[in-house]
Amino acid sequence: MPAAQRLVAPVERWFARNQRPLPWRANYEPYLVWVSEVMLQQTRMEVVLRYFERFIERFPNVSALARASEHDVLTAWSGLGYYRRARMLREGAIDVVDRFNGMLPESIEDLMTIPGIGRYTAGAIASIAYDRAAPIVDGNVARVLSRLMAIDEPVGSPRLMRGAWLESQRLVRAAVSPRLLNQGLMELGALICRPQKPDCAACPVISSCAAFRTGRTDSLPAPKLAKAPRALTIPLYFIEGDDGRVLMRHERGALMTSLLHLPHGTNDLLAGTLLSVIEKGLIGTFRHTITTRRIDFQLVAAELRDTIRDGAPDYVWVDPAELCNIPHPSYVAKAMTLAARLQSTQCAGG
Repeated sequence: MPAAQRLVAPVERWFARNQRPLPWRANYEPYLVWVSEVMLQQTRMEVVLRYFERFIERFPNVSALARASEHDVLTAWSGLGYYRRARMLREGAIDVVDRFNGMLPESIEDLMTIPGIGRYTAGAIASIAYDRAAPIVDGNVARVLSRLMAIDEPVGSPRLMRGAWLESQRLVRAAVSPRLLNQGLMELGALICRPQKPDCAACPVISSCAAFRTGRTDSLPAPKLAKAPRALTIPLYFIEGDDGRVLMRHERGALMTSLLHLPHGTNDLLAGTLLSVIEKGLIGTFRHTITTRRIDFQLVAAELRDTIRDGAPDYVWVDPAELCNIPHPSYVAKAMTLAARLQSTQCAGG
């Protein structure tokens, strides 16, 4: 048996027997695979599972997503973060309806012409949904292939990714089922070939692993040169009207555009003219991470110096009970909970 097949066949068998029962694996409907892959970008599985079925219930197919407003899609996405993914997913759905009659194409070439679908997502849809011989490399697959093939390059580096893509392409060509192989490699990385303390005894391809043979499972791939996080302290103004509504602002910048957030006391996170307020006292503090920013939020009760009326540019008064129905970053739900204006379980994942 050729070397590639000796590695591929055990991975396919292992995955068929040990795969987790995830909702998009029930029938591998292409739209469900697409949504899951976009959600899983830079987001942990346990978080995605809290959102996926609710999102699909609201937008059950490509056509429904294409018909939805950006506001509705961002609302359903609120709390998942990296909101550009949601906007591109909707734009991609519109394109699929316009050019492919609402059906995701099978070929890598056609898939990569759709907004928001790059090399990895195209390979995931083609191989997982359609069982076509398309390579995929995410962080889990890169780690597995680094150890199997002794690719001694830092995590996330261009050299590691180039080497992993070449190996993935070689292996998928030898697969009986690219669907089983690619998911098997991802599942191995998630469950067995973990970043720390890999469970080598449970690995179906331990006999083919160069890192295990040479005692390097703890050193491959090489550590990533981490970018130092930026520590910020940001005041949030909690301004409540006589009717119980809370003042919020539409973000127009690049980071969280189209989302509603509480007014900030600094431009370290978002741009725009700062409100003139009278601070009444500290409600409380909480910590939150946004990309490489580690933020200490200070929730401050405040009053406006000047009146802001409904319809004023950027600002709107919001009933806290309706927060789950509007697009907002997850730190807003944390702030509302701290101010006792929202039950902590009211917005799942928020």
